[in-house]
Amino acid sequence: LEALIYIIEKEIKLLKTELTIHRKVREAIDAHKIGPIQHVAAFNYVTYGGDYYHNWYRDDSITGGLFLQKSTHDFDYINYILDEAPVRICAMKSKQIFKGDMPAKLKCADCEKADVCTESPQNIQKNGGTVYGEYCCFASDTGNEDSGSVILEYENGMHAVYSQNFITRFGAEKRGARLIGYKGTVEFDWYQDKIWVYRHLEDVREEYSVAQCGTHSGGDTYLAENFIAVMEGKDKSRSTLEEGILSATMCLAAKRSANEHIFCEI
Repeated sequence: LEALIYIIEKEIKLLKTELTIHRKVREAIDAHKIGPIQHVAAFNYVTYGGDYYHNWYRDDSITGGLFLQKSTHDFDYINYILDEAPVRICAMKSKQIFKGDMPAKLKCADCEKADVCTESPQNIQKNGGTVYGEYCCFASDTGNEDSGSVILEYENGMHAVYSQNFITRFGAEKRGARLIGYKGTVEFDWYQDKIWVYRHLEDVREEYSVAQCGTHSGGDTYLAENFIAVMEGKDKSRSTLEEGILSATMCLAAKRSANEHIFCEI
């Protein structure tokens, strides 16, 4: 244990960061800059979507689908910022791009269409993109939806909308939310490392840059610090088992809702 703590503390010194973005957003809300949150519009436009169609992630019997694979993290931060309990969810998903009738388990290296296919490794690299795997994303065994959306209802009566897609690339990526109250709006984007606060009752706009260091925008460092404090008996876990179970439950409910076209209780 002492060796593990030493290693983590060494990494923390290298990755020391300011408040993570969602914690700073929570601070702005707690300071009553925008009033109680009445509506949320959240989004995750994934720029590395190829990861979910070109390698083992393409098997949705393993991933459980991209609500469970990706939305769980976004539901986590929405619940944290709102500090409210979700009670009901409905969802929709679609697979419009990464589908086809190419042979199952086909690898791009063995495909006669590789020269003209926009998703072949050579063409992705030629266009300045990143190659995420060797399998054909248009094969008959390619799983995972390529976009999904949900509506969440919370215990206090407000609702949130959330959408994710896996086809955006280069400068089109975006991940964050707009949280709207009567007194103002706060918006943030992890890709830009910025927070914007708009006042509704006066012509005031604030912009904050949040320098992020380390993986997951500094979140891993924060959790590592907390882990050490828990092991040393100095703090309690900041990320509880109950919160993790809740976000996963929300994702499974979203998957059921999308498959059966129904509202699901959480």
